[in-house]
Amino acid sequence: MNAVLLYLLESALCIALLYGVYWLFMRRDTFFMMNRMYLLGITAFSLIFPLVPFHFTASGTAATVVYLLDPVLITPEKVDQTLTSHLQWIQVAGIVYVTGLAIFLLRFAMQLVQLFVIVRRSGIQHRDGLRLVFVDRGYSPFSFFNLVFINEKNITDDRLKAILIHEKVHVKQRHTLDLILRELLCILQWFNPFAWLTGREMKAVHEFLADEGVLTAGISPSQYQQMILDESMGVQVNGLTNNFNVSLLKKHILMISKTKSGKLAGAKMILAVPAIMILVFLLSARSFSGSLGAQDKNAAATVNGQQPATSTAATPQTDNKSKATRKSSGEVYDKVDVYPEYPGGAEALFNYIITNLKYPEAAKTNKVQGKVVVSFNIMNDGAVSDVKVLQGIGSGCDEEAIRVVSKMPKWKPGEKDGKIVNVHMVLPLQFKLDAGKKEEPKK
Repeated sequence: MNAVLLYLLESALCIALLYGVYWLFMRRDTFFMMNRMYLLGITAFSLIFPLVPFHFTASGTAATVVYLLDPVLITPEKVDQTLTSHLQWIQVAGIVYVTGLAIFLLRFAMQLVQLFVIVRRSGIQHRDGLRLVFVDRGYSPFSFFNLVFINEKNITDDRLKAILIHEKVHVKQRHTLDLILRELLCILQWFNPFAWLTGREMKAVHEFLADEGVLTAGISPSQYQQMILDESMGVQVNGLTNNFNVSLLKKHILMISKTKSGKLAGAKMILAVPAIMILVFLLSARSFSGSLGAQDKNAAATVNGQQPATSTAATPQTDNKSKATRKSSGEVYDKVDVYPEYPGGAEALFNYIITNLKYPEAAKTNKVQGKVVVSFNIMNDGAVSDVKVLQGIGSGCDEEAIRVVSKMPKWKPGEKDGKIVNVHMVLPLQFKLDAGKKEEPKK
């Protein structure tokens, strides 16, 4: 669930930033086709770009970068309340999002059913290469793919001609496909106002393109403006259709009479490049920070700002045949292109540790608390191997950490250069007693 919510937030950030560029610099220009391509482009970009993996690592010769997992706090009774609250927040957010997703998916399905019912009730006629549906209700003219819906009452031949030219532009330029993509964006990003604003601008651009087609065909601007005024007063069917929209009436009339933008205005699209660079930096920063945490292969470098113990006394003795001390076969990598993933993600890993790791009685009796840093390898088959304590506190905490880590289920293995490889990992476990008690050093 964490990964899904992160994707949604990153996608929302993309659409917000790129829509801001459009709103500030492009929305008043008359390069309607360019604006359409831009809005389609940022919609697709916002859905796809957050899925692109970024794996940047720090450079240097003194230390090797390893994948340092988030620390987990262990208390005698339960995991720290902050972590628990975080997990509860994630669960609540997931439930709210899925509920909204279901509602808007149902809305989408109902819109399709509504159009099907209208076609079924009214039938289809063919004229001028179009498939016409003459409705008997007060709908404004609209189109859906190659179907054009027109109110058959009180419509003159001149007005019908202008309407058909207008709707034919929608049909030929396949504007319905844009609206389907826009609807999918709004379903996935139903909580994001910038997704809805992007969809609104897309519909407006469609109407401007259709207006342009009507005027190019020789229809009088004044006559066409009056027709727009009359037809916009009808009932709007739903968001999946291109229709004369009263909310866009003012923009319609202004754009019809607006002087064409100069050629240099078309270069404004390049302003999206700095915005994209900012997004690349922001989205790659999380991957860069997630891979930091340097230590050499002898565990002598710094882990979370502390020098891990290198003495073998910190590592409990275990059976040579046990999983904890089983040696890895093949090269083990510290830096890879795709890092191993616990089945179910970070939240599932936290839940596993919460459920299985217990605060040792000896540690509670002796009031021992502190950080146990465990290293292990995820093999190319996903198995956990070579579990060791890099930094220990004794009193059974080290043995308990090794026991729980050793029994972890198989992970999704890491990849390097397109091949599945063995990967070295580090997991800090913070053992802590009551908040009011100070940490006592290991004796």
